[in-house]
Amino acid sequence: MFLCRKSKVKTAGGTKKQKVEVDDTVEYEAAALRSLKALLKCLEASLRSDAHDGGSWIREGESERYDSLLEPLGKLFNCRMDSKTYVAMTYQDLVQGNDDESGSVVECIVALASAAGDESKWKPLNHAVLQACSHDSRSEVRKAGVRCLLSLIKSIGEEYMVLIPECLPVLSELLEDSDEQIAGLAQECIAMSEELLGESLEDNLR
Repeated sequence: MFLCRKSKVKTAGGTKKQKVEVDDTVEYEAAALRSLKALLKCLEASLRSDAHDGGSWIREGESERYDSLLEPLGKLFNCRMDSKTYVAMTYQDLVQGNDDESGSVVECIVALASAAGDESKWKPLNHAVLQACSHDSRSEVRKAGVRCLLSLIKSIGEEYMVLIPECLPVLSELLEDSDEQIAGLAQECIAMSEELLGESLEDNLR
């Protein structure tokens, strides 16, 4: 099952690159989505355990494991499910997650960041989250992105503040989002960051 698929396109130089292509036409069976949900639960539990042990597994070697997990998790922010599938599982169940249930894309990304425990690893992860926050046409993707950012700030705390300057332009836009819940989550991200930094961020918001 592919919620997001890669396609090869020719560039001007004749070489080929891969890009993410969202498939709106394929219907995804509920059983396949339940399998993915179970996989995400296992992944989240494994990453949290690794974070507790200092992140030695995810950072082993050249961190290939970290990179191989971050790319597909980031792409899942943009997944689509056929309307027939919503009977069994919603975008919120799979990506945003619920407070009382593990195994969402957001919680896996937070667990991945906790296990990595390194600013150089957090930068590409933060970029993927901000891309979701900035999605033009789908409010559920923006909501998942800002929920993830808030969870990262809560989980990692003061150490994550090194990345807040690059988050502020996006958060400033989200404060004016037409979805009041998204605007509220953005405000919560700012308020928590101000508390951790011990200073106001108002002058840094456009």
